[in-house]
Amino acid sequence: LKCVGMGAIGCRCTDGADGGTEASAEDDVVAISAISDTTVVKKDKNRLEDSRKKLVACARALRARLAKEQADVWKKAEAEFNVQKMIWQSLSLQRGAKHQGTAAMIESKLEFAMQSHTKNLTAAVEALDACVQRNEGLDLLGVAMIESIEAIKRSAAHADSRQELAALLDKAAEEIGSGVVSRRGADLINLLASCGIQEAKLESAIKAAWTAAYD
Repeated sequence: LKCVGMGAIGCRCTDGADGGTEASAEDDVVAISAISDTTVVKKDKNRLEDSRKKLVACARALRARLAKEQADVWKKAEAEFNVQKMIWQSLSLQRGAKHQGTAAMIESKLEFAMQSHTKNLTAAVEALDACVQRNEGLDLLGVAMIESIEAIKRSAAHADSRQELAALLDKAAEEIGSGVVSRRGADLINLLASCGIQEAKLESAIKAAWTAAYD
């Protein structure tokens, strides 16, 4: 056989004995497939590296949003608490010792929550719950103070899920970086639903990064 020119998909060969027979399609496919596979592998590596970076960025953004939200709700609650204390001082002249004692107990628990939430969020939230329960029927807590407490509780309820989701994204990025693809979309969707993320843009970015890596 000798090569006499290039066909549409490969080399066209002739047989010296009969004057010309093209090489089989299978011969061309094997050669082209070998080249194509190399290209696909390279493309996949680039795509996975891009996905890895996006997963890391999403995990970082999720933790940043959580930290900001926690800081904001506690800052607002602290401001309301300062106002509440002034109101209690005024009410102490109008109400009896029983109300003053209850107000003192609530104030003590609020003080504990404000001081301990960065170290023990669970204990701080439990103290806030105790304040709300003790306040029932007494109206010692103002509407703004109660709203601040509820905002803290909502944020705290999602905190563990968001930390878990950020850890999942980091773990996925680590696996992809080592060439392992083992996770599935259900891992993300189930956890994402319990995170209470209010930013549609961030939630979409997380889904897109995960889908690019595993779908």
